[in-house]
Amino acid sequence: MISLLYVDDEPDLLDLCRLFLEREKEFSVITVTSAKEGLEILDGGAVEAIISDYQMPVMDGIGFLKQVRKKYKDIPFILFTGKGREEVAIEAFDNGADFYLQKGGDPRAQFSELSHKIRQAIRRKKAEEELRMMHSTVSNAPEGILWINEDGGITFFNDTICEMLGYTREEFTSLTIRDISPRFIEDHLDTDWFQTKKRKILTVQDILRKKDRSHIPVEISLNYSEFGPRAYVFAFVRDITDRKKAEDELKSAYEKNQGLMDHANDAIFIADAETGMLVDANKKTQELTGRTLSEIQAIHESDLHPKEEEEKYRAYFKKHAREGTGLQEEIIVDLKRNHIPVIVSATVLDLGGRRCLMGIFHDISDIKKVNTALQLANKKLNLLAEITRHDIRNKLTMLSGYLELFTDHPPEPQHSMYLAKLKNAVKMIEANIEFTKLYQDLGVVAPVWQDVDDTFFKACTHVDIKKIRFQSDATGLEIFADPLLERVFYNIVANAVEHGNQVSVVRLSATELPDCLVIAIEDDGIGIPPNDKETIFRKGYGKNTGLGLFLSREILSITNIAIKESGEFQQGARFEMFVPKGIYRFSSKAVTGERTRALISGNGL
Repeated sequence: MISLLYVDDEPDLLDLCRLFLEREKEFSVITVTSAKEGLEILDGGAVEAIISDYQMPVMDGIGFLKQVRKKYKDIPFILFTGKGREEVAIEAFDNGADFYLQKGGDPRAQFSELSHKIRQAIRRKKAEEELRMMHSTVSNAPEGILWINEDGGITFFNDTICEMLGYTREEFTSLTIRDISPRFIEDHLDTDWFQTKKRKILTVQDILRKKDRSHIPVEISLNYSEFGPRAYVFAFVRDITDRKKAEDELKSAYEKNQGLMDHANDAIFIADAETGMLVDANKKTQELTGRTLSEIQAIHESDLHPKEEEEKYRAYFKKHAREGTGLQEEIIVDLKRNHIPVIVSATVLDLGGRRCLMGIFHDISDIKKVNTALQLANKKLNLLAEITRHDIRNKLTMLSGYLELFTDHPPEPQHSMYLAKLKNAVKMIEANIEFTKLYQDLGVVAPVWQDVDDTFFKACTHVDIKKIRFQSDATGLEIFADPLLERVFYNIVANAVEHGNQVSVVRLSATELPDCLVIAIEDDGIGIPPNDKETIFRKGYGKNTGLGLFLSREILSITNIAIKESGEFQQGARFEMFVPKGIYRFSSKAVTGERTRALISGNGL
């Protein structure tokens, strides 16, 4: 429920507004009769938006707005007043009001419009916050990325695809998809998938032509998206030269050197093409499924997949065996019943007169996670684009209004004031247009597996402290997180050093629970007061920028990691991060390495 603060010196109007807004079960309204009381409410609780009258004793709505903007810069503020003077509206917007509404008229329509403005202001604030979180370009992704329109034009590309194909960014700008894949549209876009738009994601293999006219095999994940009336395909391009080479080598040399399979990075199964029984598998397969070779050789190929879809996977196997080859996305299940998405490349082999089907299973769990993050980024960018268009329309309305006033040839000082407002509106429209250039190229830096222990100590080296002991018992623990994980650790450690009041120890620990892993960073300082344990994560909270812990929570949420503060006040702060299954793993260092590491700073880390 959205918490609102409504300030008005008329108690009857306060009650009426509260009743109308709370009828929708979406808002919770706190009412006060003065700006002073309003500021006290803001100091003590979580308020997501403010509605204020203009004409009030002691401090009017504009004065209240100015005080709010000094302490709570981004909280939505709506001036809701019976004064309809133009100069009041201008002064309100000049001081940072989000909307200005005049009282009067049909109450139902009036409060419906007020509800709409509240939602719009909160949505805009949230979109701007999330965009700042997502502010990282896909150019840093480890795989090639393309946006392709319906005509085959390339509307966006990253540096990786340029390097992959041997072009500079300037050279790549003039290319279309046909320049690097002559039959891409015919083979992939002129298909039922693109025409019916039923399948949002499709994985294909293709051959791309490089600048030097040589060719490389690639695997492409195609994602269908619409922006307004236009359709696009987002392509995630992976160079599979090494994989193809491995497949060819395996196919030709299997009988002579079966051990070659064990050097492959992908899981490889060999099944009897007639019966479907598994006859062989490499070490990667055993690691992926959690089964020994003897256990694998005792099961049918369909037993690798979800039980409820057994018939579907039996049909896939028969189709590949009949056609001699195949490529598609599947799900395999390990002994712990974890579902693992894979891309399967199947080829029929003759092994000593026995017809077999070899399946190379490439784990795409990380790619799936990255695709989810990119889809989330698209939604947020669409929302921001909608809000930007709305802002420009508002400025155009303002521009038209002042131009109309100019037709009356106003005297001074109105003439100069109107002119200044016109120039300001034009400047704001220009700023909005320039802003679109920023977010049109934005995306998400792909999350990666990161060593928690190393990342923690690296973050500590950026903190200016004197004699604080840093400890960690998370050796060998890795989590799948945004590359800004180090910034999260830094924010927590920096807060301990700056606000912990003579902290002597900062310790990181990890505890595995049945449904998740808990990573804790705790200190022996003064701790966090009970009333602040949640508000410290709000944007704007604190003495400095108020972004540190807010950004930390948003960075972690990209891969569904939650965070809270659970320490005992006066005994130290304790920040707990809850990492879901599948987002953490343990490397060999967890067994063979040190269990606890420590670092003491004497004159700076």
